[in-house]
Amino acid sequence: MIQLDEADRSILKELQQDCRQTYADIAQKVSLSAATVHARVKNLEKRGIISGYGARINAPAVGLSTLAFIQIRLENNSNGLAVAANFIQLPEIEECHSVAGDLDVILKVRAFNPHELENLLYRIKQVPGVIRTNTLVTLSTLFEHQPLEPVI
Repeated sequence: MIQLDEADRSILKELQQDCRQTYADIAQKVSLSAATVHARVKNLEKRGIISGYGARINAPAVGLSTLAFIQIRLENNSNGLAVAANFIQLPEIEECHSVAGDLDVILKVRAFNPHELENLLYRIKQVPGVIRTNTLVTLSTLFEHQPLEPVI
């Protein structure tokens, strides 16, 4: 586990809330100089703690109003990585997680409407190794993108 001090944790929290802030803006909020914040951010990137920056898209605003989680059971001899390689080809799949328990994979997917979700489910069921799916359609999202709180 990588150790972080309170300053690094504060910088990470600020970046998660708004990664477009200037180093000076962050410095003011965390009581450090802009040069120190810049050096710490570069160090966090170098250590792999910050893995990238990007825009968060409001999915419903671009027409992707149907959010669902698809639980998948694979054949016993299926290679999860090989199956995931098929999933990455489907643009509706936002996340793919290998899980323990009665299921093998959970997908977070977004579609334009329930009909498009149904089409996606059909394509997922055609992937070699998939033997069963269970779909949970989201009624509303209470919150997401909660900033992570790294441990010290």
